[in-house]
Amino acid sequence: MVSLRPCKKGYLAASSLIESVIAITIITVCLLIALKLYITVLEGRPSANDHRLRFQIDKLVSEMKLNPSFDSETYEFETFKIHKNVSDYEDLERLKKISYTVVTQSDTITYHHLITKQNEDLP
Repeated sequence: MVSLRPCKKGYLAASSLIESVIAITIITVCLLIALKLYITVLEGRPSANDHRLRFQIDKLVSEMKLNPSFDSETYEFETFKIHKNVSDYEDLERLKKISYTVVTQSDTITYHHLITKQNEDLP
């Protein structure tokens, strides 16, 4: 440690106090930034209902691929509804655009999928 310089009235001890205040200020600012980032990450995490909703959409898409049904339908669940809308994709008859619109109490989300319609004439 550096020895203190003699002064007219004694030794200069205030520099260690200023250094301590600056260090505490820097640590506080770093902690506030870290806390803000942590809160942002926690708020962005999907809830269990969001996972359940996404699972139902994936299940409906898988069923659509196995057993194609190109009719518009509505599925009702406890906390949300899913509306399936089928349309031609850019005027191509074989390619279908499947839109699943999920309606919850707080918001509406639409997922789009493309599925090829198989010819019934071909084996």
